[in-house]
Amino acid sequence: MKLSALYPDAFFEKGKRMHLFFLLTLFFLLVVILLISRTLSYIATGLFCYAFTLCAIYAGRWICKKWLASNKWSHLIFAVVNALVGFTLVGTAGFVYLFNPGMPINHILESAINISVLSFFLLFSGFFITITRSALREKMNGLVLAEQKKESELNLLRSQVSPHFLFNTLHNMYSLSVNRPAQLPPLLLQLSELLRYSVYEADQPLVTLQEEMAYIRNYIALENIRLADRLKLTVNMDDNPDDIKIVPMLLIVFVENAFKHARNTSEQQIYINIHLKVRGNTIYFMAENSCSNHSNEDGAGKRNSGLGIANVIKRLELLYPDAYGLKQNRTNNLFKVELWLKEK
Repeated sequence: MKLSALYPDAFFEKGKRMHLFFLLTLFFLLVVILLISRTLSYIATGLFCYAFTLCAIYAGRWICKKWLASNKWSHLIFAVVNALVGFTLVGTAGFVYLFNPGMPINHILESAINISVLSFFLLFSGFFITITRSALREKMNGLVLAEQKKESELNLLRSQVSPHFLFNTLHNMYSLSVNRPAQLPPLLLQLSELLRYSVYEADQPLVTLQEEMAYIRNYIALENIRLADRLKLTVNMDDNPDDIKIVPMLLIVFVENAFKHARNTSEQQIYINIHLKVRGNTIYFMAENSCSNHSNEDGAGKRNSGLGIANVIKRLELLYPDAYGLKQNRTNNLFKVELWLKEK
């Protein structure tokens, strides 16, 4: 290990820097007072006051740390009383010796009372500093833990999102390879773009809204090939500036569910309407699809779709707290999702 890692780095780490700054600040005040007085005879008195102040404050900090560790009030009272008596005796002896060795006994008692009050104030200052730092440290640790929990939850959700989309895309490709193999080559190119986005872009905290829209268009094109005979599709997504950002892989889940539920109906004609527009700093997205009016839908389909929607809601709560609105409405044969997002 290098010498610099043993000495300078360890000495000037964050906690010790604060102590050093405090010591130097008090010493600077002492020097200023001595320069103003212009009396060299006060140097010894000033150094005594400097040492007395530091010892009392750090004694208060030490007592507080012991009390926080044990949480026993009896130990705290005993330590404070002993420290107060000790600093009163030392302070009084130093005051008498440095200022007036022949001081009368009544003046000594009066000085002892004043010094005991000063000692209590200094001990309390050290106690207060330690309590405050402990509270701030706990708050910071709580914030760090909350951020780590948030990040771990997001990583878990992302790990669930990508395989979910990959599974559905491969399922679509299998169906086309059986029914319409001639249309498979262009579909592979679209699948390549889908995978590129889900693998490389989905790990980014933010992407441009244009990139998210391109991903949605690729997915829509893939599904449209499969459902062209019975699908009536309306897509209206405004062109938006490249600087508008959004969390990736949010909107696509609603699009995927719209196709899934529309496809699972027994109707000859199915309807899907998708709209996206930006007004000011708010992104509005709507997905509307025809659906079965029977309550006994396939249980597996419910479970699969529920996973995607549940993940989206969790991600919205984590990434857009108090900055989103989600509305889901279902009639007999129509399901509609509306989402409002404030731009990040």
